Amino acid sequence: MYEYHRKGRHLTTDDRAMIERLVRTGHTQTQIAALVGVSQSTICRELKKGRTQQLDGSTWLYNYTYTADKGQTYADYQKTAHGRGLKIGNNFKYLQALDDKIRDGHSPYSAIYAVAQTNAFDVHVSKTTLYRYIQEGLLPTVRYKHLPVGHPKKRKGTVAPMRTKNAARRSIERRAPEIARRDTVGHWEQDSIIGKSEGQGESCLVLTERKTRMEIVIKQPDKTAKATVDALQGLKSYFGVDFCKMFKTISNDNGSEFADQEGMDATGTTVFYCHPQAPHERGSNENANKLLRRKFPKGESMSAKTQEDATQAMHFVNHYHREMFHGETAAQRMAREIPAMGLEYPERVYRFFGIDPQGI
Repeated sequence: MYEYHRKGRHLTTDDRAMIERLVRTGHTQTQIAALVGVSQSTICRELKKGRTQQLDGSTWLYNYTYTADKGQTYADYQKTAHGRGLKIGNNFKYLQALDDKIRDGHSPYSAIYAVAQTNAFDVHVSKTTLYRYIQEGLLPTVRYKHLPVGHPKKRKGTVAPMRTKNAARRSIERRAPEIARRDTVGHWEQDSIIGKSEGQGESCLVLTERKTRMEIVIKQPDKTAKATVDALQGLKSYFGVDFCKMFKTISNDNGSEFADQEGMDATGTTVFYCHPQAPHERGSNENANKLLRRKFPKGESMSAKTQEDATQAMHFVNHYHREMFHGETAAQRMAREIPAMGLEYPERVYRFFGIDPQGI
């Protein structure tokens, strides 16, 4: 009796030779399947693949039988259509590391670079390959539904930007052209994110630097104009004489928390107001908010969150590997800009953003 093998195995050359002998001796498909150690359906398919017309020398009549050579030739030809094996081979620890990063809020692209920085693996896949692995279910737990950003919804139409109703506010139209081109560092976009739509302590002030995409997240006691001015005054107290070099301009929307233009201007920066219903005028800030939502989901209360939580979220965004920067982070971009900014106390900036100047 032939030793039984696991279900679903591929037939070998020896298997096909044995099938040929059993066919010639008159065994049924059920008997052959039991002796070879595979299912009857496998034998049925194999007999069709190796079916050969032969001439009977005694009767001079043609008949059909199974030959191992033809069955093996057919199998070899089918293998030529197979794609190459997985690039990662059996490196399942690498897949687990990617899985952990994506579960922590990274996109597949960012996860690849975050894992590569650990220098723990000698393999590196592309973004396209990783998406294919996710689609094929090769990662331990991550599937498409777990990715932080899904497929964007199609818009039914566009809304024309409206002019600001408050003529006293400094319109974004007065902003210098070089700011729009992102030529220099020190121009920021500003917004607030909330947890729940009601309750105290449900807000964070978010600032995004336009050139480097560096992020600042400040936990607010409430979503008011006074809290916003106090937050900017706190930044000025920390950066001191370098505040005006770090924060040349700030562009924000027309929310009530940004109503005190004079108070914000008094810190030494220049505030501009975007047009209503025009979030694209603060596009960098809007995209950064999507990353922050991975740490501060909409609808979940922020009342128990602290500045430490906000700082951790800030570092997550600033050290997030971005495709637009070819795998670099906002922190790496800012680190290269700081020496040329003419700061009196650059070490304060390095410390605030968690940048190691020795590792630049």
